[in-house]
Amino acid sequence: MALSLVNIGLVVVGLIVGRVAAAVASPAPHQSTCRNIPGDARWPKSAEWDRLNATVDGRLIATVPIAQVCHDPTFSPEECAQVEGQWNAAIVMTTRPAEIMTPWFQNQSCVAFSDRSTPCDLGNYASYSIRVSNADDVVAGIGFARKNNIRLVVKNTGHDFFGKSTGKGALSLWTRNLQHKELVQHYNTSYYRGPAIKIGAGVNGKEAAEFAAQYGYRFVVGSCPTVGVAGGYTQGGGHSFLSGLYGLGADNVLEWEVVTPTGERLVATPTKNSNLYWALSGGGGGTYGVVISMTSRVFSDGQIALASLSFNTTTVGGDDPFWASVGVLLSQLQPLVDDHGAVAQVSMTHSIFSIFGLMVPGADTHDLANLLAPLLTALSQTNSALTSSAISLVITHNSTYAGLVAANVEAVTEAITLPPVIGGRFISRSNWANNATAILAALRSTMANERFVVALTALNTQSAARLAKPIAPNAAPPAFASVYLSLIVTSMWDWHRSWADAAPLQAEYLEVVRPTLEAVTPGAGAYGNEANWQQPRWQDVFYGSTYERLKGIKARYDPEGLLYGLTAVGSEKWAADGQGRLCRK
Repeated sequence: MALSLVNIGLVVVGLIVGRVAAAVASPAPHQSTCRNIPGDARWPKSAEWDRLNATVDGRLIATVPIAQVCHDPTFSPEECAQVEGQWNAAIVMTTRPAEIMTPWFQNQSCVAFSDRSTPCDLGNYASYSIRVSNADDVVAGIGFARKNNIRLVVKNTGHDFFGKSTGKGALSLWTRNLQHKELVQHYNTSYYRGPAIKIGAGVNGKEAAEFAAQYGYRFVVGSCPTVGVAGGYTQGGGHSFLSGLYGLGADNVLEWEVVTPTGERLVATPTKNSNLYWALSGGGGGTYGVVISMTSRVFSDGQIALASLSFNTTTVGGDDPFWASVGVLLSQLQPLVDDHGAVAQVSMTHSIFSIFGLMVPGADTHDLANLLAPLLTALSQTNSALTSSAISLVITHNSTYAGLVAANVEAVTEAITLPPVIGGRFISRSNWANNATAILAALRSTMANERFVVALTALNTQSAARLAKPIAPNAAPPAFASVYLSLIVTSMWDWHRSWADAAPLQAEYLEVVRPTLEAVTPGAGAYGNEANWQQPRWQDVFYGSTYERLKGIKARYDPEGLLYGLTAVGSEKWAADGQGRLCRK
């Protein structure tokens, strides 16, 4: 039976206003420097929210957490069981205005697995969302947030490791419904001539790729089909299975349509509002303005092949042979990445190595089999147990990028849910060349106690096979230029565990795992979209040499600091107080 939850998109604004406003009003400390939250004397009255709702033609939505059906007085055993079964799945969280996928920032205020007698409170959820349908809605939301000194956030799909798209007492601008898609067959400017596609801010990777394929093109999108392309993905850089040939998502942007935090509507291109274009193209999402649409160049589609490969400690004869084989495979993989534009995505535990997608554009199954032959030979020479019967290898191909992903990758990445603790680290090509043995030892140590697993992407954004330079200089993390492996470290998690277990896992990542990985990867940095929200020295680790320029652009377009997110440019000027108010330091 389909979920019969309250249709949040049609919730009457007054449904939970009473619950929010019923808190005893008390003046917020440091009122001039803190955003107002429910219960503060200056929190907007119901009539003010009603006026905002009228301004946006009834598209203001009061937050009702999906897990309310798991708590009294609205407990429903059938509906709660369905919510538990789909908890944190993208299909559930990305289609609702205030839900987010990151457990740490769900804050345990209303989740499916706590006792039914526990009150379902908003906690860290945004209080209201505007279902944005056009730039006017964004302007109205910005004006309301500024006038009433409340927190403003932007939510696209909710794939957010840092909780940037939520916050206590926030008004959220929910852009998922900006679904415009348009082919521009002959984009003609001084900086690019050729085909392009314009998409609304809410279009996800699957939708963009399939739209492009209809017209014979490829669009640089992420491997996870439900990630919003014009949101934090491209605004944070955006690596892809296609990055070996076409670079990052940010490298291909032609223009941004954006509403700034001062309410100004702008189009930013390499020649118009060029500083804003530079910052939006890789300098971090939800920071410099609210993107309405993005126009990106696209590339001719065609033959593309994919291989999947796996082995484990049992098939290779134990732990030491397993890690020796991992080292050989990663070394043998590098020529495919550097010379042929391949990109591989890998998942690892202490005992299983699995490439679930090694993609080579332009190749067919025969071509890819030939490319893999040296790698397979090296593995068998290293470990006689690694015969063809011990390695699970599948090679396939398709005539379109979107078709290949849909058939072979989508089911894997779409099913991913996020645990409480996530971290990340780059391994540069020089790191690997000079320190491979120590890096493998660090990875082995990270997963030895079975509390953490690792995903990694092998890529070279400067590969010899690259076909297109960036449209213009951009703020994508400079460290991407030298990356060979991009790691994501995640904690093992079962939602039936006590939430009290999450904090020790976070501490272990920060105090043990992170320093271990950083020690063997000097100067490498980390990807700001795929890292830990408490990363020390994040300004340097995520942004590197771009940070000072980005701060200046942030100050120009958002002088009041209306847009805030953990680890976003300028966020060091703010901190939450003991009650969750966002306060200027």
